Amino acid sequence: MASPPSKRARLSPSAPSSPSSSQIAAEIAVGISEYVNPTLPSWSGVLKQRYTDFLVNEVGPSGEVLHFRSARAPGAEEAEEEGKAKKRDERTNAPKPAAEEKFEVRNYKLPRQIEGRIDKFADVRSVFHALIRTLFGSRLDTETASSDPPQIVVKRTTPEMVAGQRRRSKRGGKNHKRQSWKELGGEYCHFTLYKENRDTMEVLNLIGRLIRVNGGNKAFSFAGTKDKRAVTVQRCAAHMVRAERLAGLNKAGDGGLRGARLGDFEYKPYGLSLGDLRGNEFVITLRQAESLQDGVSLEDAVKTCVEAVKRSGFANYYGLQRFGSFEVTTSDVGAYLLRSDWRGAIEKILSYNPALIGTDESDKVSKDDRERAEACEIFLATYDIDLASSKMPRKFVAENSVLRFFREHGMKGDGKGNGLDYLGALQSVPRNLRIMYAHAYQSLVWNHVASARLRMSRTEVIPGDLVYVEQEQKQAVEEIDQDGEIVIAADSADAHEDKIKRARPLTAEEAASGKYTIFDVVLPTPGWDIVYPTNPELVAVYKEVMEKDGLDLTNMKRGVREYSLPGSYRKLMAGFIDGECSYEVRQCKLGEQVVTTDLEKRKRQDEQDETNEGSEEQETVVVLRMRLGTSCYATMALRELLKGGVRAFQPEFIR
Repeated sequence: MASPPSKRARLSPSAPSSPSSSQIAAEIAVGISEYVNPTLPSWSGVLKQRYTDFLVNEVGPSGEVLHFRSARAPGAEEAEEEGKAKKRDERTNAPKPAAEEKFEVRNYKLPRQIEGRIDKFADVRSVFHALIRTLFGSRLDTETASSDPPQIVVKRTTPEMVAGQRRRSKRGGKNHKRQSWKELGGEYCHFTLYKENRDTMEVLNLIGRLIRVNGGNKAFSFAGTKDKRAVTVQRCAAHMVRAERLAGLNKAGDGGLRGARLGDFEYKPYGLSLGDLRGNEFVITLRQAESLQDGVSLEDAVKTCVEAVKRSGFANYYGLQRFGSFEVTTSDVGAYLLRSDWRGAIEKILSYNPALIGTDESDKVSKDDRERAEACEIFLATYDIDLASSKMPRKFVAENSVLRFFREHGMKGDGKGNGLDYLGALQSVPRNLRIMYAHAYQSLVWNHVASARLRMSRTEVIPGDLVYVEQEQKQAVEEIDQDGEIVIAADSADAHEDKIKRARPLTAEEAASGKYTIFDVVLPTPGWDIVYPTNPELVAVYKEVMEKDGLDLTNMKRGVREYSLPGSYRKLMAGFIDGECSYEVRQCKLGEQVVTTDLEKRKRQDEQDETNEGSEEQETVVVLRMRLGTSCYATMALRELLKGGVRAFQPEFIR
């Protein structure tokens, strides 16, 4: 695990150093346009050239960083040591015959069983049985025959008899004592999930299939989803699943869990909930780093930016990944859903870039993306549902759900898309994805308003700003984003009962009092149960953005409950947990792995991994270590630190 691909593409040293115009255009399109410290020096670096360049470890409620430590089930070490000790005792206590006795035994044909009279008292017979087991282990078996007087029968065991004893022991025979859930500590087995280049839900689905757990992935709970192209460590919980079953999956290696490991098992009487963590620690390696400021060294640029962001924070934008990675953003789909245009929403889900059709591997387009585009083209051009469904790669959940619904319900339409149950097809899409589309639209509006607010003042509170009403709050929860990339948390506007946070506007006197800072300011996502800032300029931005999509910010209730959004509040600004962010500027071989993963630390293979990787060419890297709260996007912190100088290793084809 964590080894480089046999043939790895890489950026050349002459790759463009500035952020691409397509990246900037994509950010502006979703409202991301402002910096808190726009005058700081800029520098650049390549993000995620290797998935080991992005390490994510959960930070627990008490502030401890989670690490993967042991893959053994509870009691496994003790049981293994007991077994070894028993074998040692058997060898030590076994009778050692003299040389002449060994000779006689070799030339003497032993009978299969011996019968003889034994004492009539049961306790004496028990001592005899125990003595035979002690002296000969599993090689001899004894039993008492029902005769008068009683006789004892001593038999040589056969391989079949030994195998039968082992089977009975494994499946819990009458002498096998299995602890109850209460004795173990609870019905939920908590464990640490270590994964490389895998999505959280993808791994949990695989675990559910491998151990055939009732309810599939519904038996699992976790505190937050984690990035896909990364090495991540997080806590999960399995209901009514024993640690031995989970630990057994590690024995299959990469061929079983394929890039994941389970460990640090512990039984508890409760599961995990989304948001049951303080945040995440990131260790991010940025390659081919260089200063973009004339006369400023890379070391000075990084130091200046890190210290400034530690003091001033960064804009708490929703990152690009919240809006999807295809031709049409998830917020576009959300706008159709909020307009109750079901056919339009389906067609947006199945939108594609025509430029992908006819491409090949040399065009840096994956086979799955190319086949997705072909399947979407077939559906939208001919409405041949069977052919489109057969073409669509399995990894695209929403698209497959829609096409499968049409196919399984025998819907053919008129060849022009009429007569299809589009609302039914939407309802077949997993609920978390349906909600994600609507939330993406709310996020789009929020980003535009946040940019407008930052243009008014990047550091000061102004009259009409909203702040939380001081009251006991439930913890914000997280949702699953489309690609599972760098999504640390988001608002949970679909579960209104969890949304008890309230906000109120500040008066001019309160804004000038010094009691509040820019870090106290919150902005609402559009909804029917929130208050808007009393600043007319910000309200005008809400109206302008939503009216372009045919929506009214004062009318957010819908007939379909999932799209009747109450709204929620999000902090305008974010910062590092405890205000800490460290960095290191260093030289390494081109493409060499720079940091060590938890699994490599456990295996103690660091030196071997580093020795075998990289070319003789050198590159400059910057390693950042920071902790962010559960409502932050790591990409937005990087954006502020580098001033837009983050370069994706392989930019999205359509961006």
